[in-house]
Amino acid sequence: MQCGRGRGFYHAGDLHTLCGVPAGIGSAEEGAESARGTIKSDGREEGIRLSARGVSLTAVGIALVAVMVSAVRVPIPATGGYGHLGVIAETFIATAFGPVIGGVASGVGAALADLIGGFGSFAPLTLVAHGSTGLLVGWLAWRKGWPGRFSGWILGGLAQVAIYFLGEATVYGFGVAGAAAELPLNLIQIGLGFFGLVLFSLVRQAYPQVEQLGSATKFEEV
Repeated sequence: MQCGRGRGFYHAGDLHTLCGVPAGIGSAEEGAESARGTIKSDGREEGIRLSARGVSLTAVGIALVAVMVSAVRVPIPATGGYGHLGVIAETFIATAFGPVIGGVASGVGAALADLIGGFGSFAPLTLVAHGSTGLLVGWLAWRKGWPGRFSGWILGGLAQVAIYFLGEATVYGFGVAGAAAELPLNLIQIGLGFFGLVLFSLVRQAYPQVEQLGSATKFEEV
């Protein structure tokens, strides 16, 4: 650091004295600002704090989806897959926190449940199918009224059903007949997503700021 025309190395107290600032004042102020995360006037430190909140919400969402997917499994003999209650958590998370958190939490959480439960071969398809649900629900329903929430729930659910059907009929080799055997249960499963909307409505009544928690989510380095 340079003060006036002189250059050199000084102790913190000497440096502040030379610059005409009482020793300790600048250090104390900088420490306080650093603790608040607001040193940068362009908001970069603020961005770090918000990113941490987004990561925390996403981690909790992944865990919640994984638990809901694993809690109740209804076997589907035709494909070796299973039905579950995960869409309730996926719909709630995406509606409450938006498409980024919703998409990541839904896809990763459901895929993780497949890996833990011994259905690892389905994990890649699950990641895409459930991730698309969280993404679409969040995009259409987050911070929207009931029309947007209904649209997100229905379109996000149908996207999941369609991706599973196409993936199982082609990539997994079950054929159209085998993949079609899952359609009734998958459609019923998607219908359960309505309870995710109800849960969100109840939480929003108790805590109206819930939709703002994901409003500044940033995952890029700042």
